[in-house]
Amino acid sequence: MEQFIKNSAWKEDINGSTKVYLVKDRKGVIVFFFALSAGLLYKAIEDDDYILSEKEREIVDLCINYQLDESNDLTPDDVFRWYEDDQIPLNKDRLFKIINEKVDAKLDAKQDQILTDETANIMRVSKTFPGIVLTHFCKNQNYTFPEKLLFPLGFFVFWEIITKKVLEISEFLGCQYLYLFAADNTDPSSSVKSNSLFDYIYGDLSDEEDEDASSYKLVEYYKNELKFEPVQGMTILKPSYDFKCFSLIQPINKLLDNKEAAWIQHSDIEN
Repeated sequence: MEQFIKNSAWKEDINGSTKVYLVKDRKGVIVFFFALSAGLLYKAIEDDDYILSEKEREIVDLCINYQLDESNDLTPDDVFRWYEDDQIPLNKDRLFKIINEKVDAKLDAKQDQILTDETANIMRVSKTFPGIVLTHFCKNQNYTFPEKLLFPLGFFVFWEIITKKVLEISEFLGCQYLYLFAADNTDPSSSVKSNSLFDYIYGDLSDEEDEDASSYKLVEYYKNELKFEPVQGMTILKPSYDFKCFSLIQPINKLLDNKEAAWIQHSDIEN
């Protein structure tokens, strides 16, 4: 993180790959910095949002494979007959609809490849989700405030500065999700204070009491205080720079509601 702001931030900001923001105090001293870049998530053609039992999923997969295999003569009706002896009845109409939908999607992808002759550098997916990546989120570890803050610094920077910037961007560019990769490389059984890199990335915990800090992990903090969640129902593209980090996400259209909930939650804790 320190090497990024010293050696790479200016270059990446100039070439447009990442936009870096400095949060300064009234004297111009850097207190915090964060960086944003455009992101993209997707849903693979094989993925879906249907809730199916193990048996239903097995039937759907078999039917799809058989229908896509030109050398196969078996039909979905044949597959359904294999499961007729089971005690739990099948909703055949629903399963047929799912099977046909997924087969059509795979055939459309195959036809697109034939029509366009695009075989290299193309990943065909079911759907894409535009997003914004919070690539860096760091406090100046050497900065000290003249008096104790009533709230963690990173908490304030995220909800009052980063959220505002993300919402401004979303007014001009279609963006559905804000996500990040949390560099939580600490031993969960150890105190946060014992890891200097964690302190630098985390920032907020230096504003908390020691007993509170020792009970937190970075990922849990992002979930509880900043309202991020694990990625579900879609696939995230994770660069090598963020390997060994934890992927977290939240919908941009819920940022204001989450912000209000976070401040109420924090006020209740303070009281």
